[in-house]
Amino acid sequence: MRPDENRFLLLKARGAGFWFDMEHVVGGLLIAEMAGRIPIVYWGKNSIYGGSDEVNAFEQFFLPVSAYSVRNLMRPDYRVCPAMWNPDNLITEETSRFITAWWYPMEEMLARTEEVMVLGWAPVHLVQSWLQQPHPACGTGPEGIYRYIFSKYITLQPSLAGEMDAFYDAYMQKRHILAVHVRASDKVTEIADLHRINQLYYPAIERYLAQNPDTFIFLLTESETILAEYRNVFKERLIYTHCRRTRGEIPIYDPDRTKAIRMGAEVLKDTYLALRCNAFFGNSHSNVSNAVVRLKKWPAGSVKLFSVNDL
Repeated sequence: MRPDENRFLLLKARGAGFWFDMEHVVGGLLIAEMAGRIPIVYWGKNSIYGGSDEVNAFEQFFLPVSAYSVRNLMRPDYRVCPAMWNPDNLITEETSRFITAWWYPMEEMLARTEEVMVLGWAPVHLVQSWLQQPHPACGTGPEGIYRYIFSKYITLQPSLAGEMDAFYDAYMQKRHILAVHVRASDKVTEIADLHRINQLYYPAIERYLAQNPDTFIFLLTESETILAEYRNVFKERLIYTHCRRTRGEIPIYDPDRTKAIRMGAEVLKDTYLALRCNAFFGNSHSNVSNAVVRLKKWPAGSVKLFSVNDL
């Protein structure tokens, strides 16, 4: 549906991990298309990646998805739904109140007449069943939806793209590379068998290296412990970015805005560099791993996501 110039969909941060929040963005952009609304992504203080009343954290990483900002919506003549929001509090972040209105039935979302709709949560699996022909992403599944949305709406900030290109040119070009994403830290509180899942990588990597002996390994991990293990095992084969990592089960969060923005940039940098590799091993319970799988049309047999079902 062609967007109406006076109807908007505001997508706020969920306040979780980078690719968890991006799942909401992808689903929300689909809803904006179906509802004929102009999308605006605003990651304010609720974002853990450096947002504030003055700084839209999303736009520290990507270009705006439309020609409008949240401040264009703060007009007294605009009606806003749900009722907890109004033109004066759109940059307010009150998580507990916000999450109570996390989802409208899709029929209601498409029928609302207010100029501004604030959307709390739009995971792709809840949105995709509403896609109909002739929408180009209809029937393509999460992978096709991500690729469609990213190709149409999501563009890296040039400085970040340049940083990624510089790393690739220095360490990755003209090499056959297996990207490997291994979770640790606070993920063990979500998945009790995480350590056992992580042990599944080693034999799979060894099999891959036996078939492709000149392969290098690009490691994505937030864990100093995992990095040390892989450096010990794979030595000069290992490639990794120099980013902030943690030991133990403590997640990496920083109240300093500059450091928080950099943390998001490092997650994004690792993700996009993984997309330039020849194959990928990851964790099916991880939003980062799922993003890597969805954003690229990988050759058959070049991706493996480990899960509790493999134990």
